[in-house]
Amino acid sequence: MIGSAKASPALSGVPETLLITLAARLLAHRLNPDLGFVDPAAETIGAALDFDPNRFAHDRASLRGALVRSRWFDRVTATFIQAHPDGLVVSIGSGLDTRPHRLGLPSGLDWIDIDFPEVIALREALVPALPRVRSWAGDGTDVAAWAEAIGWRTGRPVLMAAEGVSMYLEPEQGRRWLAASAEEAARRQSALRLVLDFASPMMARNGRRNPSVRKTKARFRWGVSGPAEIERLGYRLRETHDVARQSGSLSRLVGATYRLLTGRLIYSCAVFDASEARRGNIPSGRLLS
Repeated sequence: MIGSAKASPALSGVPETLLITLAARLLAHRLNPDLGFVDPAAETIGAALDFDPNRFAHDRASLRGALVRSRWFDRVTATFIQAHPDGLVVSIGSGLDTRPHRLGLPSGLDWIDIDFPEVIALREALVPALPRVRSWAGDGTDVAAWAEAIGWRTGRPVLMAAEGVSMYLEPEQGRRWLAASAEEAARRQSALRLVLDFASPMMARNGRRNPSVRKTKARFRWGVSGPAEIERLGYRLRETHDVARQSGSLSRLVGATYRLLTGRLIYSCAVFDASEARRGNIPSGRLLS
C-alpha cells in the first residue's frame, strides 16, 4: 500500500530505464499534448514515487518516441484482447507500465507482468492493483520457468509483449528467448503473438549517444537487422511500425536517411505470429485472427 512517505526507486542499469518511460507518460500533457496520451495510473505512481520526471525532460525525442511506441503497443494489444477475451497476455520487462489500466480488461483474460525482482517489488508497492493482473519476478527470457510458474494452459492464445526490452539483451540471449517462446507455444498447442520493438544495428551501436539511456548507465546490445532476423527464429511478420517518423523532426530525418540508404527502419515496432501455428501444429480453431 502507498503511505505518506514517497518510495525511492533504488534502481540502476537496465531496470532504471523504466524511469524514462514513466517520465514520458508523466510529462505527456506538457511536452506532447498533440498525442492525446492520458494515463491516470501513471499520475498515481508519480505522486507516490520520489522521482522528478524533469530529469529526462531535455531529451524530448526519446520521451516522444516512448509515447508513440506506447500508443502503438496499446492499439495492437487491444486488438488481441478484443479478438481473444479469454486469452493470456504476458508482458516481459513491464517496468512501471500501466497498460491494463489504460485498456481495461475483460473478465476472462489474464495478464502477467514479468520483470526483475527489484522492479516487481516496486510495481507491487506503487501500481494500483487490478483483478486478473499478476506479477512474476524473474528473468523474462527464461521461458520454461515463467511458462510453468504462471500456468500457461494448453491451447490458450497468448500475446507476449516486450516493450523497450530487446535492445538491452545480448544478441544470443535475445535469439534464444524468442526461439524458446515459439517452441513453448508449439509444445502447448497455443497460438502465440509476439509484439516487440527493436533497434537497428546502427541504433544499437550509437545507443551511448542517447542522453536518457546514458544517465542510467544501461547499454544497447542487440541490433536487429530487420524482421527477417526474427522470422528465422520461428515467426511470421504481420505488421511493422516506424517509430522515428512520429518522434520529432530530427528523428524523422535520421530515420528517413537510414531508410533511403538501407531500405530498412532505424527503429521498429512489429507484430509477429509464431509460425508453428502456420505449419498446422495447432488446431485451426486456435489460430490467431
